[in-house]
Amino acid sequence: MFKKITLIDDHHMVLVSQRLVFSVIGVLLALTFLLMLFFLHIDFDHLLGRKDIAMKVGQTAITLEELKHIQAISGVKAKRLDISAFASDFFETLLFAEGGRRLGLDRRSEFIRKISEFDQALQKTDDKEMLSRAVFLIEELGAAARREIADAQYHPAELEAIKVSVPVPIERLHLKTILVANEEDAQRLITEQAEGVSFDELNASWSCSLYRGVGGDIGWKSAGDFPEEVFNRLLAAEPEVITHGFGDEAGVHLFAVVSRPKNDQAQQMRAEHELKLRELRRRRLLKYIVELRNTVDFWINPILQTRCQVVSPSSVADSSQ
Repeated sequence: MFKKITLIDDHHMVLVSQRLVFSVIGVLLALTFLLMLFFLHIDFDHLLGRKDIAMKVGQTAITLEELKHIQAISGVKAKRLDISAFASDFFETLLFAEGGRRLGLDRRSEFIRKISEFDQALQKTDDKEMLSRAVFLIEELGAAARREIADAQYHPAELEAIKVSVPVPIERLHLKTILVANEEDAQRLITEQAEGVSFDELNASWSCSLYRGVGGDIGWKSAGDFPEEVFNRLLAAEPEVITHGFGDEAGVHLFAVVSRPKNDQAQQMRAEHELKLRELRRRRLLKYIVELRNTVDFWINPILQTRCQVVSPSSVADSSQ
Protein backbone atom coordinates (compact mmCIF):
# COMPACT_ATOMS: atom_id res chain seq x y z
CA MET A 1 0.00 0.00 0.00
CA PHE A 2 2.96 2.33 0.58
CA LYS A 3 6.65 2.16 -0.29
CA LYS A 4 9.70 4.01 1.09
CA ILE A 5 12.20 5.34 -1.46
CA THR A 6 15.50 7.20 -1.06
CA LEU A 7 16.28 10.32 -3.09
CA ILE A 8 19.46 12.33 -3.54
CA ASP A 9 21.25 13.50 -0.32
CA ASP A 10 19.56 10.76 1.71
CA HIS A 11 16.16 12.42 1.57
CA HIS A 12 13.37 9.89 1.98
CA MET A 13 9.86 9.80 0.59
CA VAL A 14 6.96 7.47 1.24
CA LEU A 15 4.78 6.59 -1.69
CA VAL A 16 1.17 5.97 -0.68
CA SER A 17 -1.36 4.21 -2.83
CA GLN A 18 -4.45 6.05 -4.03
CA ARG A 19 -6.64 3.48 -2.29
CA LEU A 20 -5.12 4.29 1.12
CA VAL A 21 -5.67 8.03 0.63
CA PHE A 22 -9.34 7.54 -0.16
CA SER A 23 -9.70 5.12 2.76
CA VAL A 24 -8.31 7.68 5.24
CA ILE A 25 -10.61 10.39 3.86
CA GLY A 26 -13.57 8.03 4.15
CA VAL A 27 -12.75 7.22 7.78
CA LEU A 28 -12.42 10.92 8.64
CA LEU A 29 -15.78 11.70 7.00
CA ALA A 30 -17.42 8.84 8.88
CA LEU A 31 -15.98 10.06 12.20
CA THR A 32 -17.19 13.59 11.45
CA PHE A 33 -20.69 12.29 10.70
CA LEU A 34 -20.76 10.25 13.92
CA LEU A 35 -19.61 13.26 15.96
CA MET A 36 -22.36 15.40 14.40
CA LEU A 37 -24.96 12.79 15.36
CA PHE A 38 -23.53 12.65 18.86
CA PHE A 39 -23.72 16.42 19.41
CA LEU A 40 -27.20 16.62 17.90
CA HIS A 41 -28.71 14.02 20.20
CA ILE A 42 -26.79 14.40 23.44
CA ASP A 43 -28.60 16.23 26.26
CA PHE A 44 -26.01 18.75 27.41
CA ASP A 45 -28.42 20.29 29.91
CA HIS A 46 -28.64 16.91 31.62
CA LEU A 47 -24.85 16.48 31.57
CA LEU A 48 -24.30 19.97 32.97
CA GLY A 49 -26.98 19.55 35.63
CA ARG A 50 -29.22 22.25 34.15
CA LYS A 51 -32.17 20.14 33.06
CA ASP A 52 -34.31 21.25 36.01
CA ILE A 53 -33.09 24.85 36.11
CA ALA A 54 -35.50 27.48 34.79
CA MET A 55 -32.98 30.31 34.66
CA LYS A 56 -29.69 31.47 36.09
CA VAL A 57 -28.89 35.19 36.34
CA GLY A 58 -25.52 36.09 37.81
CA GLN A 59 -25.16 33.87 40.87
CA THR A 60 -28.91 33.30 41.28
CA ALA A 61 -30.33 30.03 39.94
CA ILE A 62 -34.05 29.19 39.94
CA THR A 63 -35.35 25.68 39.24
CA LEU A 64 -38.54 25.01 37.30
CA GLU A 65 -40.24 23.75 40.47
CA GLU A 66 -39.20 26.88 42.37
CA LEU A 67 -40.43 29.08 39.54
CA LYS A 68 -43.88 27.48 39.75
CA HIS A 69 -43.96 28.02 43.51
CA ILE A 70 -42.86 31.65 43.11
CA GLN A 71 -45.71 32.16 40.64
CA ALA A 72 -48.16 30.62 43.12
CA ILE A 73 -47.18 33.08 45.88
CA SER A 74 -46.97 36.15 43.62
CA GLY A 75 -50.64 37.10 43.65
CA VAL A 76 -53.75 36.67 41.51
CA LYS A 77 -52.38 38.54 38.50
CA ALA A 78 -49.29 36.32 38.33
CA LYS A 79 -51.37 33.15 38.61
CA ARG A 80 -53.34 34.12 35.50
CA LEU A 81 -50.17 34.16 33.37
CA ASP A 82 -48.80 31.08 31.65
CA ILE A 83 -45.45 29.90 33.00
CA SER A 84 -43.45 31.39 30.11
CA ALA A 85 -45.01 34.84 30.50
CA PHE A 86 -44.41 34.80 34.25
CA ALA A 87 -40.84 33.62 33.67
CA SER A 88 -40.25 36.60 31.38
CA ASP A 89 -41.39 39.03 34.11
CA PHE A 90 -39.37 37.31 36.81
CA PHE A 91 -36.28 37.15 34.58
CA GLU A 92 -36.42 40.94 34.27
CA THR A 93 -36.76 41.22 38.06
CA LEU A 94 -33.67 39.05 38.48
CA LEU A 95 -31.74 41.27 36.08
CA PHE A 96 -32.73 44.42 37.97
CA ALA A 97 -31.80 42.71 41.26
CA GLU A 98 -28.38 41.93 39.81
CA GLY A 99 -28.14 45.55 38.76
CA GLY A 100 -29.02 46.56 42.32
CA ARG A 101 -26.10 44.49 43.63
CA ARG A 102 -23.77 46.18 41.18
CA LEU A 103 -25.00 49.57 42.39
CA GLY A 104 -24.40 48.51 45.99
CA LEU A 105 -28.05 48.90 46.96
CA ASP A 106 -27.99 45.66 48.97
CA ARG A 107 -25.48 47.26 51.35
CA ARG A 108 -27.60 50.29 52.17
CA SER A 109 -29.06 50.56 55.68
CA GLU A 110 -32.65 50.79 54.39
CA PHE A 111 -32.36 47.48 52.54
CA ILE A 112 -30.64 45.78 55.48
CA ARG A 113 -33.45 46.99 57.76
CA LYS A 114 -36.07 45.45 55.44
CA ILE A 115 -34.23 42.13 55.56
CA SER A 116 -34.22 42.21 59.35
CA GLU A 117 -37.93 43.04 59.55
CA PHE A 118 -38.81 40.26 57.11
CA ASP A 119 -36.70 37.70 58.97
CA GLN A 120 -38.43 38.60 62.24
CA ALA A 121 -41.80 37.99 60.60
CA LEU A 122 -40.84 34.43 59.63
CA GLN A 123 -42.03 31.80 62.10
CA LYS A 124 -40.60 28.76 60.32
CA THR A 125 -37.47 27.97 58.38
CA ASP A 126 -38.72 25.36 55.93
CA ASP A 127 -37.74 25.38 52.25
CA LYS A 128 -40.84 27.24 51.11
CA GLU A 129 -40.35 30.04 53.60
CA MET A 130 -36.69 30.31 52.68
CA LEU A 131 -37.74 30.58 49.04
CA SER A 132 -40.26 33.27 49.98
CA ARG A 133 -37.47 35.15 51.73
CA ALA A 134 -35.27 34.92 48.65
CA VAL A 135 -38.08 36.15 46.39
CA PHE A 136 -38.78 39.03 48.77
CA LEU A 137 -35.13 40.11 48.69
CA ILE A 138 -34.94 39.80 44.91
CA GLU A 139 -38.10 41.85 44.37
CA GLU A 140 -37.06 44.52 46.88
CA LEU A 141 -33.59 44.79 45.36
CA GLY A 142 -35.04 44.90 41.84
CA ALA A 143 -37.51 47.62 42.82
CA ALA A 144 -34.73 49.63 44.46
CA ALA A 145 -32.64 49.39 41.29
CA ARG A 146 -35.57 50.58 39.18
CA ARG A 147 -36.05 53.61 41.45
CA GLU A 148 -32.35 54.36 41.48
CA ILE A 149 -32.14 54.44 37.69
CA ALA A 150 -35.52 56.04 36.95
CA ASP A 151 -35.33 58.80 39.56
CA ALA A 152 -31.69 59.79 39.10
CA GLN A 153 -31.03 63.48 38.59
CA TYR A 154 -31.52 64.74 35.08
CA HIS A 155 -30.49 67.79 33.10
CA PRO A 156 -33.33 70.07 31.94
CA ALA A 157 -32.14 69.56 28.37
CA GLU A 158 -33.07 65.87 28.66
CA LEU A 159 -36.70 66.78 29.24
CA GLU A 160 -36.69 69.44 26.52
CA ALA A 161 -35.56 66.84 23.99
CA ILE A 162 -38.58 64.64 24.73
CA LYS A 163 -41.69 65.36 22.69
CA VAL A 164 -45.03 64.41 24.21
CA SER A 165 -48.62 65.02 23.26
CA VAL A 166 -50.78 66.27 26.11
CA PRO A 167 -54.39 65.08 25.69
CA VAL A 168 -56.67 67.94 24.77
CA PRO A 169 -59.38 68.41 27.44
CA ILE A 170 -62.88 67.56 26.24
CA GLU A 171 -64.72 70.74 25.39
CA ARG A 172 -67.71 71.32 27.67
CA LEU A 173 -70.29 74.02 28.18
CA HIS A 174 -72.48 74.88 31.13
CA LEU A 175 -75.93 75.33 29.57
CA LYS A 176 -79.49 76.32 30.29
CA THR A 177 -82.42 75.25 28.11
CA ILE A 178 -85.95 76.30 27.20
CA LEU A 179 -88.35 73.94 25.40
CA VAL A 180 -91.15 75.45 23.31
CA ALA A 181 -93.89 73.85 21.21
CA ASN A 182 -92.87 74.94 17.70
CA GLU A 183 -90.56 77.06 15.54
CA GLU A 184 -92.93 80.04 15.63
CA ASP A 185 -92.81 80.17 19.44
CA ALA A 186 -89.03 79.74 19.32
CA GLN A 187 -88.64 82.75 17.06
CA ARG A 188 -90.95 84.90 19.23
CA LEU A 189 -88.96 83.97 22.32
CA ILE A 190 -85.63 84.86 20.65
CA THR A 191 -87.13 88.20 19.58
CA GLU A 192 -88.35 88.95 23.11
CA GLN A 193 -84.89 88.31 24.55
CA ALA A 194 -83.43 90.69 21.95
CA GLU A 195 -85.91 93.31 23.21
CA GLY A 196 -84.59 92.96 26.76
CA VAL A 197 -86.61 90.21 28.43
CA SER A 198 -84.38 88.11 30.73
CA PHE A 199 -83.79 84.37 30.34
CA ASP A 200 -85.42 83.65 33.70
CA GLU A 201 -88.61 85.44 32.69
CA LEU A 202 -88.72 83.67 29.33
CA ASN A 203 -88.11 80.31 30.99
CA ALA A 204 -90.96 80.88 33.44
CA SER A 205 -93.37 82.08 30.72
CA TRP A 206 -92.55 79.78 27.81
CA SER A 207 -90.68 76.63 28.77
CA CYS A 208 -92.36 73.25 28.98
CA SER A 209 -89.05 71.52 29.80
CA LEU A 210 -88.55 69.29 32.84
CA TYR A 211 -85.73 71.70 33.80
CA ARG A 212 -88.07 74.70 34.02
CA GLY A 213 -88.24 74.46 37.82
CA VAL A 214 -84.44 74.78 38.17
CA GLY A 215 -84.19 77.79 35.90
CA GLY A 216 -83.54 75.65 32.85
CA ASP A 217 -80.08 74.65 34.12
CA ILE A 218 -78.93 71.36 32.56
CA GLY A 219 -75.33 71.46 33.84
CA TRP A 220 -72.15 70.72 31.88
CA LYS A 221 -72.57 69.15 28.44
CA SER A 222 -70.24 68.05 25.64
CA ALA A 223 -70.58 67.33 21.91
CA GLY A 224 -71.76 63.78 22.51
CA ASP A 225 -74.88 65.05 24.26
CA PHE A 226 -76.28 66.74 21.14
CA PRO A 227 -77.13 66.02 17.50
CA GLU A 228 -74.33 66.67 15.02
CA GLU A 229 -73.30 70.36 14.57
CA VAL A 230 -75.46 71.61 17.46
CA PHE A 231 -72.57 71.76 19.91
CA ASN A 232 -70.37 73.65 17.43
CA ARG A 233 -73.12 76.24 17.11
CA LEU A 234 -73.30 76.58 20.89
CA LEU A 235 -69.51 76.99 21.10
CA ALA A 236 -69.81 80.07 18.87
CA ALA A 237 -72.72 81.55 20.84
CA GLU A 238 -72.41 84.55 23.10
CA PRO A 239 -72.93 84.00 26.85
CA GLU A 240 -76.57 84.08 27.99
CA VAL A 241 -77.83 84.58 24.41
CA ILE A 242 -80.57 82.12 23.49
CA THR A 243 -79.53 79.96 20.54
CA HIS A 244 -81.60 77.59 18.42
CA GLY A 245 -80.63 74.02 19.19
CA PHE A 246 -82.72 71.35 17.51
CA GLY A 247 -86.28 70.15 17.09
CA ASP A 248 -87.77 66.75 17.86
CA GLU A 249 -91.12 65.23 18.80
CA ALA A 250 -91.08 67.10 22.12
CA GLY A 251 -90.74 70.50 20.47
CA VAL A 252 -87.93 72.98 19.78
CA HIS A 253 -84.96 73.03 22.19
CA LEU A 254 -83.30 76.39 22.81
CA PHE A 255 -80.08 76.86 24.75
CA ALA A 256 -78.04 79.58 26.42
CA VAL A 257 -74.38 79.28 27.47
CA VAL A 258 -73.89 79.96 31.18
CA SER A 259 -70.10 79.50 31.31
CA ARG A 260 -67.10 77.77 29.75
CA PRO A 261 -64.18 75.97 31.49
CA LYS A 262 -61.22 78.24 32.09
CA ASN A 263 -58.09 77.31 30.13
CA ASP A 264 -55.61 76.61 32.93
CA GLN A 265 -52.23 77.05 31.21
CA ALA A 266 -50.34 76.19 34.38
CA GLN A 267 -52.19 72.90 34.67
CA GLN A 268 -51.41 72.09 31.03
CA MET A 269 -47.71 72.77 31.65
CA ARG A 270 -47.73 70.54 34.74
CA ALA A 271 -49.39 67.75 32.77
CA GLU A 272 -46.80 68.06 29.99
CA HIS A 273 -43.95 68.04 32.52
CA GLU A 274 -45.31 64.89 34.18
CA LEU A 275 -45.65 63.11 30.83
CA LYS A 276 -42.07 64.00 29.92
CA LEU A 277 -40.80 62.72 33.27
CA ARG A 278 -42.71 59.48 32.79
CA GLU A 279 -41.24 59.03 29.32
CA LEU A 280 -37.71 59.82 30.58
CA ARG A 281 -38.06 57.16 33.29
CA ARG A 282 -39.33 54.64 30.75
CA ARG A 283 -36.40 55.25 28.42
CA ARG A 284 -33.87 55.05 31.24
CA LEU A 285 -35.23 51.72 32.46
CA LEU A 286 -35.35 50.28 28.96
CA LYS A 287 -31.77 51.33 28.27
CA TYR A 288 -30.60 49.93 31.61
CA ILE A 289 -32.27 46.55 31.17
CA VAL A 290 -30.57 46.20 27.77
CA GLU A 291 -27.21 47.03 29.36
CA LEU A 292 -27.81 44.37 32.01
CA ARG A 293 -28.75 41.75 29.43
CA ASN A 294 -25.57 42.51 27.53
CA THR A 295 -23.26 42.41 30.57
CA VAL A 296 -24.78 39.97 33.09
CA ASP A 297 -24.13 36.26 32.61
CA PHE A 298 -27.43 34.41 32.36
CA TRP A 299 -28.89 31.15 31.13
CA ILE A 300 -32.54 30.44 30.37
CA ASN A 301 -34.10 27.01 29.94
CA PRO A 302 -34.94 26.50 26.23
CA ILE A 303 -38.61 25.87 27.03
CA LEU A 304 -38.83 29.45 28.37
CA GLN A 305 -36.55 31.29 25.95
CA THR A 306 -39.29 32.33 23.50
CA ARG A 307 -40.73 34.74 26.09
CA CYS A 308 -37.40 35.86 27.63
CA GLN A 309 -35.81 37.19 24.47
CA VAL A 310 -32.90 39.59 24.68
CA VAL A 311 -33.82 43.06 23.43
CA SER A 312 -31.36 44.49 20.93
CA PRO A 313 -29.93 47.99 21.45
CA SER A 314 -31.33 49.03 18.07
CA SER A 315 -34.88 48.37 19.25
CA VAL A 316 -34.30 50.67 22.21
CA ALA A 317 -33.08 53.40 19.91
CA ASP A 318 -36.17 53.00 17.72
CA SER A 319 -38.53 53.16 20.68
CA SER A 320 -36.98 56.36 21.98
CA GLN A 321 -37.62 58.30 18.82
